[in-house]
Amino acid sequence: MTDDITQAALTTWAAKDLPARLLAAQVAKLLNCTPEDVAILVTSGKLRPLGRPNPNAVKFFSAVELIALLADREWLDEATKTIGNFWKRKNALRHRGHLETAR
Repeated sequence: MTDDITQAALTTWAAKDLPARLLAAQVAKLLNCTPEDVAILVTSGKLRPLGRPNPNAVKFFSAVELIALLADREWLDEATKTIGNFWKRKNALRHRGHLETAR
């Protein structure tokens, strides 16, 4: 992050009274998505949890880093596409499974 983006993210973080570490549900609320969508973004590498948590561990995310990402339109566009493509594939597989069982 550049110094200007970092400063703006810190100012926004302080104004929002957010904790430094956010849970997936808090991240989801800021992104206006579901906690499952946050897991999709983590799996795809679009979001990085703090530390090196085990796959089934509670994950924390940096509030300042997330605010900087929220200010990046390109990142938001990619995150939205990633979530949409995941659900599109999952729904296609589910639909294909229903067609095969109906035969």
